[in-house]
Amino acid sequence: MDAVARVRTLGAAFLDPWVVMDADDRVVEFDARYRSLFPRHQARRLGGSVCCQFLKLSVCADGVHLASRCLAAGGPVRYDEIEATLEGETLRLIASAAPIGPDDGPPDGVLILLRDVSDLADMQRKYREMLDRETRAGEALRQEITRKTKELMDTNMELNRVQKDLMRFKKGLFG
Repeated sequence: MDAVARVRTLGAAFLDPWVVMDADDRVVEFDARYRSLFPRHQARRLGGSVCCQFLKLSVCADGVHLASRCLAAGGPVRYDEIEATLEGETLRLIASAAPIGPDDGPPDGVLILLRDVSDLADMQRKYREMLDRETRAGEALRQEITRKTKELMDTNMELNRVQKDLMRFKKGLFG
């Protein structure tokens, strides 16, 4: 069984969309979850398309695509929270790529798994913003408490001074 057929068989168990690219960065095989990432007019043209033709990955730069990076590395590569653009929409993906093929020869291609973590990344960003806001609010509260404490201490000192003045005045009157 060739490597692409093995991926097709195992691919049913994968949770993430997958695509197999050849050494020329062309789509050889993909699953239904990968196809569902794309609008219908693009999904029909995925087979044989070039990497980043429809889904532009930020790690694909200067003509070096994800599959090429994996083959150059000689083993699996993973990129966390990379930006991807699809029809003008920006996604955050975890992209994993691994060469596939015989153990004793050149790879037949590269298996790429994509996990959309856009919602998780947005949630983490919002959480960080909320945490920053709460930290600033906590610091402002600490400063207000410090200011009020100083104000109370100053008032207490003034009352003590007035009380001493009154005691001296009382002693002067009743002597």
